[in-house]
Amino acid sequence: MKAINELNAAVVGTGFISAVHIDSIRRLGVNIAGIVGSSAERAKEKALQFGIGHAYGSYDDMLADPAVDVVHITSPNDDHPAQAEAALKAGKHVICEKPLALTSGQTDRLRKIAAETGRVAAVNFNIRFYPQVHEMRSRIRDGSTGTPFLVTGSYMQDWLLYDTDWNWRVEEERGGDLRVVGDIGSHWFDLASFVMGQPIVEVMAELPTFIPIRKQPIGPVETFSNLVGGATIDVTIQSEDAALIVVRFRDGARGS
Repeated sequence: MKAINELNAAVVGTGFISAVHIDSIRRLGVNIAGIVGSSAERAKEKALQFGIGHAYGSYDDMLADPAVDVVHITSPNDDHPAQAEAALKAGKHVICEKPLALTSGQTDRLRKIAAETGRVAAVNFNIRFYPQVHEMRSRIRDGSTGTPFLVTGSYMQDWLLYDTDWNWRVEEERGGDLRVVGDIGSHWFDLASFVMGQPIVEVMAELPTFIPIRKQPIGPVETFSNLVGGATIDVTIQSEDAALIVVRFRDGARGS
């Protein structure tokens, strides 16, 4: 087993979250072997921007590099299942952005493949690692807070507030059926389950779509970009703009 400072990582994706991974990888003292983008040109552009020495021409080129030990997948959601599977089968460890896949069938397949390969496979539910979260979990575990009955939490965000706001996450075939739940709610589920020390076993939800028609720009759009203008086309949106969720934990506590 290599020491952490002996590892070589490859970053897949050139969008908003890839920059977060690049910074975190470097803070850990891990070398970045290269970056993969949706095109060779895109990869070269981001490699230059972030001072990464190598831009792979394709995902397969990266997998063929024996120097790469671990693959960080920060691509759009629909790419996650195939990319994670290919990396595991190529003998690479995988750190994948959430959601791991678009269906439970896909995630179960990846679970089995990870077990068969013996590689480390992780999903970026990073919020559970804050010291305050561990403190909450330990107080519940040692009984110093008593029995928790109700867990509440919220995440308010005005990104994608207007019908002129656009991102690949609103595209059902790329982002999946669940947008707010997949992008933000999944973090809350993991956080609450970790703090409580027990899984969520039942869920009831209302998932409203407040903006049923959005104006899609003709051309690429960066995440969190507020640039407005240019030609657009009207697109019907199926995924939710908000999520109101009630849950039940294994031992009977409720959450919202």
